Amino acid sequence: MIRFLFLFLFPVGVFAQSPAELKAFDYQRADSIALHFPKKKYKAATEIAAALTENLRTEQEKFRAIFRWITDNIEYNKSAQNVIETDVVVRKNKAVCQGFSNLLKEMCNSVNISCEVIAGYTKTEAKDINKVLKKTDHAWNCVQLYGIWYLVDVTWATSKYNVVSHKYMKEFDEHYFLTPPKKFILDHYPKDNKYQFLEKPIKKKVFTHWPVYYTDYFHFNIENISLKKGVFKWRKTDTLNVSITSGVTLKNAAVLVNADKYVTPVTLVYNEKTKQYYFNYVFPTVIKSDFTIYLNNECIAEYLIDVKK
Repeated sequence: MIRFLFLFLFPVGVFAQSPAELKAFDYQRADSIALHFPKKKYKAATEIAAALTENLRTEQEKFRAIFRWITDNIEYNKSAQNVIETDVVVRKNKAVCQGFSNLLKEMCNSVNISCEVIAGYTKTEAKDINKVLKKTDHAWNCVQLYGIWYLVDVTWATSKYNVVSHKYMKEFDEHYFLTPPKKFILDHYPKDNKYQFLEKPIKKKVFTHWPVYYTDYFHFNIENISLKKGVFKWRKTDTLNVSITSGVTLKNAAVLVNADKYVTPVTLVYNEKTKQYYFNYVFPTVIKSDFTIYLNNECIAEYLIDVKK
């Protein structure tokens, strides 16, 4: 369970903040230090961490500088599966999730910020829906700031997964920095339930049955979408009605049945009374396939469908 902040937990001059306020803090100074850091002057990860944070006062800025330095300097590269020692990661400038997570932990711990590595499971494409979770496939971190544990994924913050090319493109993603647990659980399931940081932990079966949520689902601050099951059966004669609650203005919508070559635009309607967006879709044929929803020309969620007569 997430604990409340109390003023005495903070150093002089730092006022108690809610988790949302801490995420919304102005990190411009920390980012500037991280993005203009002369890496070649240092050889060890701990030396870099010390230099990055020496002129920053607050815990969140120190953590942000370390986090942002890693996302800017380390590349996600599948050829680096065995690059997990932190100083080797720094020297080679590449790693996969284990190397990223180990590096974040060591750099934070070296400047007295508690940080742990979490092993778990993720969903990145439709074939992951309803998969059996046996061997963990990803690693991320939790960090303690002012007595509260926060969830972060420095690997996914480094690169954005392209659903078309199935490759990671170098692009910083703010969503995976101090992510609220209720949103983090939608695409990250820890092996140890205590790392969900939820009052009521989500069961493994619930996680696997959800659709695949892509990062723009979070970028659009979508609070709810009526299609909640990752796999659903439908009849060709029935109309699929979809409702969406979004924190940003949605201008258009489209769907893709993956047997098709192009997306199909659908009419998106906003209801001022319910504060929701709606669209309808009729499947043109009997098919068993992937089904993807696009909003504002971006992929937001993917399903598996079985359309019958």
